[in-house]
Amino acid sequence: MTHDHFQPRELDTRKPSAARVYHYMITGEVVFGSDLPFIERLYAEIPFYPVWARHNRAFLTRAVQYMVEAGVRQFLDIGSGLPTGGNTHEVARRAAPEARVVYVDNDEEAITRAHDLLTQQALLDSTAMVAGDLRDPVGILEHPDTVRLLDYSEPVGVLLVSVLPWLPDADRPVELVSQLRDALTPGSHIAMTHVSLEDADAKTKRQVASAAGLFVDALDPVTLRTRKQFEDFFHGWSLVAPGITYATDWRPNRPVDSDDPARLCNFAALGHLQ
Repeated sequence: MTHDHFQPRELDTRKPSAARVYHYMITGEVVFGSDLPFIERLYAEIPFYPVWARHNRAFLTRAVQYMVEAGVRQFLDIGSGLPTGGNTHEVARRAAPEARVVYVDNDEEAITRAHDLLTQQALLDSTAMVAGDLRDPVGILEHPDTVRLLDYSEPVGVLLVSVLPWLPDADRPVELVSQLRDALTPGSHIAMTHVSLEDADAKTKRQVASAAGLFVDALDPVTLRTRKQFEDFFHGWSLVAPGITYATDWRPNRPVDSDDPARLCNFAALGHLQ
């Protein structure tokens, strides 16, 4: 694949997509009525799924804020999904109005919605929505809009929030992340999260495993990984304290609920390129 002929996945309303389900978890908006039966099955299996999704979103906000404070002024948000409140460009520009952002997704609905939003907000001169896929890092990095907005001689903040579980091991995701790393200059950062069952209790393990199994019938099957497998994605990066932890526990700005069943199912970390 190259950016010359990459086409986003065609809209398929018969099968739910990860982007649309995730959007519902955060906003409560049903994009297509045909998604609702799947979402209801998902809720029945794992009632705390929306809480897990909100943990991801809150981690993204804190990670972007950290990167801005570290001097990052350009961001690459891969697998950004359907736009909702607290998008990367909104978080970054609260502290750094000059920040530039490139969003990437392979979902046609996400791409269309994001482009429409950026057009309405008159942000296309500093923000772009690119049709791309993490399976083709070169296509993302060399896309004309990416090259237009990102200067690879300056630090870049990369976001892979709840993206890696949708790539099976056969896609060699560790190598894909390494290709992104090798294109960036020291001072760059990467923030990632990953659903995992390693630390969950027996009941939660059953719930999450069952919910993950439902995605076999969706457009995006789920791959669960261990803490060690998640750590492998940070090869070549220096982990920022507190290292690999839970999304809720990464530099929280409010007390952590230790009884939250979603907490132990979501590893998160931020890496710094030295």
